[in-house]
Amino acid sequence: MSSPDTGADAHDDHVVKLLVTGPFNAGKTTLIGSISQTPVVDTDVATTGDEAATKQRTTVAMDFGTYSVTDDEGRVELLMFGTPGQARFAFMTDVMKGDVDAVISVVDGSDDASHQLAGQAMRSLLADLHTPLVVAVNRCDDPDEAHRIARRLGALSNEAVVPCQLIHGESARDVVVAALIAALERLERPDSWRTPLQRVVDALRRTEAVAA
Repeated sequence: MSSPDTGADAHDDHVVKLLVTGPFNAGKTTLIGSISQTPVVDTDVATTGDEAATKQRTTVAMDFGTYSVTDDEGRVELLMFGTPGQARFAFMTDVMKGDVDAVISVVDGSDDASHQLAGQAMRSLLADLHTPLVVAVNRCDDPDEAHRIARRLGALSNEAVVPCQLIHGESARDVVVAALIAALERLERPDSWRTPLQRVVDALRRTEAVAA
């Protein structure tokens, strides 16, 4: 993420980057599509074999969506990169993981069979990145169950867990706000500077208030 401008002109452009990862059919594309203000750029192809019984299309390279905030301090661009869920496309995660501000790991709370590999991939990724993590437990309404699933995946007790229904826009916003707050808490910043992360959080919360 860009650092605060220390020159005479305080207006600046900043980029905030989130990596959205998780197993096949967890809800990553849905999450990005719920937040993005621009049409999601995807690399979907028709599924084959056993996967075709679950969903008709799947991501093979990435999903990409954006959310922008423009105010009197300048412009902030939130970039969301979604990884493929299948292990055979895992190399794309390595391509996209550089310079991310936070990771959102999306798992299907109703699909126990996917959790072991999802946990292994999640912890391997975080070992390389040392980046704030939010575990989004999709298709789950019970916070206690969501936390149990996250712990089985290997999430630490201080890492955020959000039970969610990503088919609903407000639920997706909750997940993205949690990821931005997790990144915000890692920053050392002057109190007088409203960080790009905080500006995106404020904008998303305003959107939620209007929707309510």
